[in-house]
Amino acid sequence: MNFKITILLLIALLSVSISPIIAKMLVNVPAVSISFWRMFIGSFALWILSIFFHQGRFQDKSNFYRTILSGILLGIHFVLFFQAIKLTYIANATFLGTLAPLFTLIFEIVFLKRKFKIQFIIGLIIAFSGAILILSKDFNISTEFTYGNIMAVLCSIVLALSFIIAEKVRQVENTIVYTRTLYLSAAITLLFIAFFQNAELVYFTYTDYYGLMILGLVPTLIGHNSFYYAVKYISPTIVSAFPIGEPIIASILAYFIFSEIIGLDIIFGGLLTLSGLIFLSIQNFSKKHEKNLFKKT
Repeated sequence: MNFKITILLLIALLSVSISPIIAKMLVNVPAVSISFWRMFIGSFALWILSIFFHQGRFQDKSNFYRTILSGILLGIHFVLFFQAIKLTYIANATFLGTLAPLFTLIFEIVFLKRKFKIQFIIGLIIAFSGAILILSKDFNISTEFTYGNIMAVLCSIVLALSFIIAEKVRQVENTIVYTRTLYLSAAITLLFIAFFQNAELVYFTYTDYYGLMILGLVPTLIGHNSFYYAVKYISPTIVSAFPIGEPIIASILAYFIFSEIIGLDIIFGGLLTLSGLIFLSIQNFSKKHEKNLFKKT
């Protein structure tokens, strides 16, 4: 793998890992408001950049519509994720929030009727076992803690749908053209959600605005845009495997910053989940590599 791309992916991983930490600090800002400003700032910066450095437009109109729909789902994903951050431990929210590759595979099997080897099923079982272990800790549907865990799982499901819809768009379209539209679509969606929830979008403290600015620029532009950019040069499977490291980094930061002590059950469940996802990524990469070899012969 290209050394520069590897460094870029590591920087992207560190960038996205601070997202749950910053969100946890914004105690007086509603989850939908955090999500809106993150997407709006990211989109605004990219559209301004496009004025000075022409980026062109979508090559295919159908890709534009797919991006809009994917953006709507991305907005919903962030509302669920940041709400989960406010209700449960960062370790729980991030471990359960990284299950998108798992649900993507399930959707491919159930709805797209794609066939996979038994190794994929093993990976599914391992990852699900870890997720169930995390969810079962102090499970009580009436508590905010459990509610937050469930929202973290739902955010992964929504993100998986977003991935499937824009699966090929990310590989053929210009990164900035794609992401500026994706983030704008998400921001508009979140604006409507905030309106119906009667959520406050302004009148925050200067510290809150600094936090929102960091979320819009660092995890969004540096983090996610780097992942989208890397897809053009290496396997999407390898790219999707890097964010799996986010729960580990975020959990370590949460321990030192918020004194969030992680129990052995969460550690074991998290390791099971990550092991399953990594196993799936390796198998998926091997499958694509075999296809490429077959095409060359």
